This record gives sequence, structure tokens and C-alpha cells, in this order.
Amino acid sequence: MIVRKSRGRVGVSCSPTEPLLSLKDIEIASNAKIYLETYFDRILASQSPRSLRRRSVERLIKELSLGSTEAATCWEEWRAKETEYLRRCRTRLHIGDFDTLRIIGKGSFGCVKLARMENGKGGVFALKIVQKGLQLKQGQEAHLRAERDLLVAGEGSRWIVPLVASFQDDENLYLAMEYMIGGDFLGLLMEKGTLSEEMARFYVAEMVLCIEEVHKLGFIHRDVKPEDNFCITASGHLKICDFGLAFSGHWAHDGAYFEQQRWGLVKKTQVSVVGDTIDKRTGNALARALSATTATVPHGERVLSWRNKNGRRRMARSIVGTYQYMVSGPKIAQAPEIVREEAYDARCDWWSLGILFGYTPFYAENREESKIKVSNWRDHLVLDPTTHLSKKMETLIRSLICEREGRLGSIAYRINDASDCLPNYVYPNDAEEIRAHPFFAVVNWRTLHMQIPPFVPSGLLDEADTKYFTESFNSRSTSGESSDAVPQVRARDMLLRDSKCGEKILEARKRGAFLGYTYVRPGNVRVRKGLLAYYDSARRN
Repeated sequence: MIVRKSRGRVGVSCSPTEPLLSLKDIEIASNAKIYLETYFDRILASQSPRSLRRRSVERLIKELSLGSTEAATCWEEWRAKETEYLRRCRTRLHIGDFDTLRIIGKGSFGCVKLARMENGKGGVFALKIVQKGLQLKQGQEAHLRAERDLLVAGEGSRWIVPLVASFQDDENLYLAMEYMIGGDFLGLLMEKGTLSEEMARFYVAEMVLCIEEVHKLGFIHRDVKPEDNFCITASGHLKICDFGLAFSGHWAHDGAYFEQQRWGLVKKTQVSVVGDTIDKRTGNALARALSATTATVPHGERVLSWRNKNGRRRMARSIVGTYQYMVSGPKIAQAPEIVREEAYDARCDWWSLGILFGYTPFYAENREESKIKVSNWRDHLVLDPTTHLSKKMETLIRSLICEREGRLGSIAYRINDASDCLPNYVYPNDAEEIRAHPFFAVVNWRTLHMQIPPFVPSGLLDEADTKYFTESFNSRSTSGESSDAVPQVRARDMLLRDSKCGEKILEARKRGAFLGYTYVRPGNVRVRKGLLAYYDSARRN
């Protein structure tokens, strides 16, 4: 093999006597390239977790007006804790470090298990187990990265389920999160039947704060629904979770980026890709895959600078989410702009919130009929007269279940559109208009997290009690399949469908696609005399 270097670029070619690179070699090379680009983008970012922690110390020193001696001591303590934390990050967790107690949730991703560290320290966790093989075949690599990155970015947030650690092995990804002992919100709805307007106001207000927190981090949730996305803490408050379909606009959360990396190398090296029997019969799958890899970094440009400048999508277009979810029959939670396959933005989350508490007029026996009803929502939006909604609550629901241009939360978008700027997919202050709605006039948004909720979990035996999970989970579980069973699906990526090398490529991708996925939550760091707490304890309840 001959390696040539020209004008700062490295190329690979094969001599006539040497075999061509294998598809497995290309997979390994592309995984390395993806890892290096995402790693350096993360550590060089101005909003990287480490830079934010450093700025927290700088703000503390300034706020407390510490003298030079005290400031130096503060920095020494911070550096010692930071070194200790980075050392812990290099400690590799393994599923064998956890004693799994029972399954508390299932989904297309895999399952969620209640788990305890084998040494008995650190309490219990909700351990989300994601099957790599299935998700990679379905092209979910970008979504899995986005979910992990959102949880890391939400470190210390009051309204996001705290991530304790993320790790992986050859077969699965693992997200260890704090256990929300009160169960999911759907369990509460099933127990109460119908919420009073006062209760509904409290929970809708907390959901507004949960969704707003996601938007402040620069993400759209895109799959807001009660049974999976809102959990109840031991104190009865809500936290938002399940970010498997979250979108941030960053190039590393775009599936096209990963396709371009892999197929770009295939195109450059001209390695033969066979595909499966269907590909051989149709004959045009390879041409489509190669034609999709048109994005190239201009000569002389820094790769990361170019990607951050040109790789950020302003509007989301992929069709995602759960078209129907179960409460008392199938409902549709996706906004009409998504159903119509139009460009959409974070206002789609507010539509889902309106659907959540409004009687759904979009019930249908099948998905296609539901989509038609949502797309033509004006013809079907008739609120249930038996629920006796107040005028304020009805106007709130109608202000959320409408076209996005007139939907609550649109002021920030209209201001941007009027200034002739490029539209953005999310604005961190889009919830201000919703907070100001008359329905929330009696809500004290600043102290809401300190109020006693209408429902507080009770009768719990210990920290591992699943009282509020077991019944609701079992009643909704329709599959008797083992959580370890991997359904047979046709891979979306033709490389994974290749009849000669597909299985080898999948194994290489499972080992290399998620390099850098490991995360360990920083420990508590308290500065002199316990004046302030940092890291995960800084803003916790």
C-alpha cells in the first residue's frame, strides 16, 4: 500500500500487486475520523462542560470578592477536584458493575432496568440499555449521540432526569440515570382518571419548564408524550426524560454526516460494494449512496470550522416521533407541520403539550387516518364538552393546537423572521409567551419547584421500590419477548447489507461508532465553608 501526502492531505492508494482496501478497513478508518472530529469539536467548544465548570469558579470568586490568597486556595481546590473527576472518567464501567433488579420499562430501543452498583454504594439507578446492532441497522447513530449529549449538557438541571454515567460494551449502550421512584406521569393519569383544573395547571406548568429547559440547551425534544417523557421524583415534581429523538442541529447529530464520512471513503477508494439480493436486483442503490456524498471541505479550510459554519441545519425536516400513543385509545402527538413533512422547529413540542392535556379530536383506527385528521386539524378540533374546561384552559389548548405561525411561543420566531435573518429551529426564550398566558396567572414560576405537588409518592418500602412502575408498566406491556431479543431488520445502510462483509462491518461499527460515549457525572465540589455547591448538586432540589 502506498500512502501519499500532498498539500497537507493524506491519500491512500493501492499498488497493482496489492489487494484493494476492504470495506471493514474503510469502516474502521471512518470511525476513527468521526471520533477525532467529534472529540476535538467537543473539547474546543466554548461551552464545553469543563469550560463551564471553570467559569462557575470564576463567577464564585468574583461574587464573593475573594482576596488573592483565598482565590488561590479556591483554584487549588477546584484543580484537585477536577483532576480527581477526570481520573474517575477514565475508569471504565461495565454492566458487571451493576446488579440488575428488575425491568421497569421496554421500548424499541431495548429496555430500562432498575439496577444497583454491585458494591452496594451509590443507591439505585434506572439503567437504560440500548441494543447497538438494531439501532445501527435502523440508522439511529445520530439520535443516540444526541440523546447522550443532551443528558450531559443538562448536568445539574432541575427539570431533566440526571444522568449519572454512560458507558458501553460490544453489544449495548448504557445510560445510568437517577431512579425516579414516583413512576411515569401516565401512571398518575391512569390512577386519577381525570385531573382537576388546579392539578392540571400545576403539572402543565412543570411540563412547560421541562420543555423550556430542553429548548434552552438548544434541542427540540420531538417526541413529547406522557408515558415515557415525564417522570415523577420522590418529592412529586416532574422531570423530562427519553431524548432518543432529540435534535440540536449540530452536524454530529445529523445522520447525513455519518453517511458522508463512510461513503466518502468508499467513493475515494472505489472499493466494491455488493449489497444484498434486493440491491443486486434493483441495481441503483450504490449510485444513490455515492451521489449523497457531495459535501467536501474546501481546500485550505479547517475541518471543524467549516463544519460548524456550514453543517448546522436551521430547520428540522426528518419525520420522527410517535404518531400514536396510548392513554384511552390511539392519539397523535405530532404537529401538523411534521405530519405534512414540512420544515419544522421547536414549536412542534408545544403542539404536543396541547395534545397531552386536550381531549384529542384526532382519534382514528389507523395511523394514516390520524395523520389526515392532524393535517386538517381545523375540521376536527372539537374539544370534549363533558370535561367542563374553563375559558382560560380552553384558550390555552387552542393556542397550542394550531398552525405553528400562530402557536404560543412564536413571538421569538416572528421577531427573527421580521429581521430577515435565517430562521432558527429553537429559541431559548420561546416559553415566555406561554408563561404569560392567563391560565398561569396564579403560578409563581420562580418557586414552583419548591411547592408541594398535588401528588407525592407514599407507602414506599425502600429506595428500590417499584410500586409506581410495576402495575402501569405491566398493563401497557404487550410484548412477551425477551429484552435481549434483536429483531431481524433490513439495514438502511447498504454497507451493512453487503452480502460479503455486512456482518463484519456491523461488528466493527458496534465497536467503533460510539467512541467517546463514556461519561461520569462530576462529584460534589464544595468551596470554603460550604458557601456554594458546584456540579450536579449546584442546582438540584
